Amino acid sequence: MSLFGSTSGFGTGGTSMFGSTTADNHNPMKDIEVTSPPDDSISCLAFSPPTLPGNFLIAGSWANDVRCWEVQDNGQTIPKAQQMHTGPVLDGCWSDDGSKVFTASCDKTAKMWDLNSNQAIQIAQHEAPVKTIHWIKAPNYSCVMTGSWDKTLKFWDTRSPTPMMTLQLPERCYCADVVHPMAAVATAERGLIVYQLENQPSEFRRIESPLKHQHRCVAIFKDKVNKPTGFALGSIEGRVAIHYINPPNPAKDNFTFKCHRSNGTNTSAPQDIYAVNGIAFHPVHGTLATVGSDGRFSFWDKDARTKLKTSEQLDQPISACCFNHNGNIFAYASSYDWSKGHEFYNPQKKNYIFLRNAAEELKPRNKK
Repeated sequence: MSLFGSTSGFGTGGTSMFGSTTADNHNPMKDIEVTSPPDDSISCLAFSPPTLPGNFLIAGSWANDVRCWEVQDNGQTIPKAQQMHTGPVLDGCWSDDGSKVFTASCDKTAKMWDLNSNQAIQIAQHEAPVKTIHWIKAPNYSCVMTGSWDKTLKFWDTRSPTPMMTLQLPERCYCADVVHPMAAVATAERGLIVYQLENQPSEFRRIESPLKHQHRCVAIFKDKVNKPTGFALGSIEGRVAIHYINPPNPAKDNFTFKCHRSNGTNTSAPQDIYAVNGIAFHPVHGTLATVGSDGRFSFWDKDARTKLKTSEQLDQPISACCFNHNGNIFAYASSYDWSKGHEFYNPQKKNYIFLRNAAEELKPRNKK
């Protein structure tokens, strides 16, 4: 049975692996559970690049660790290894050749984990927790970009204890994304900066935020010829902005939409509004997934401006999500995000990572 291969007969077949579990709603979508998930809230998920055969998934957590699993085509997950920081891990990413994983932590450092030797070494240092980490592979250089609450963006060549470059941010870095030759960084106080990465990183444009509330997640999207052309920005107010860098008609092409709200979005009745915790674009179709504090994931077609699907509600927030390199697997993490404060924290509740076949559900409605 191949759940994630090209023949994706997934749905009825995949559920039998669980048998009839007790009646709880920790997995209402009957998706595959990753074995040995982290012991505290999951901050980030990232799949291996297409250069590696097979699929490997990493997850960082507030238990100070980063874990790696092999995901087989039949849906089985095999824990491979883990590494520790001395503070919560807030972000993680892969090198383009799949040989290394980079992690950012509240311990104010970033590390490089060589998966072949299973050794991790410190490659970056900030004066406050490191919130984002991305690998940049340019024709003439490669480096790691770290964004911190110390209000700097730093670029490291992984061999030197001093950064190649430090750029000042207007505020603390909250989220970032990189798709060469573009980087997008969103900060506290609704700061938003786009960088160009050709030759060397430099500030390209500061953008007035299209959102009125705190930035939470950002993801760059590409055009038909695979060039980064804009980004989706999510806020704590159940809203996502789609923003093009150089649109033909900014007033018409850029827009925002509501999501992760109780009782739908077209209502005048009072509603609960939840944070958008993660955004991921499908690598083949260009459609997107959002996950939220409401415990749901949704799939969207930004070009047709339609919602493709919303999940059933999980019994806790969804804190992170990602697609694998060919878009067949959608991974999402279920864990408390502290969006309702300490009084809603239940240490008895486990954390989960779920895998779902994403080949069909993210196809655009009417393919042009």
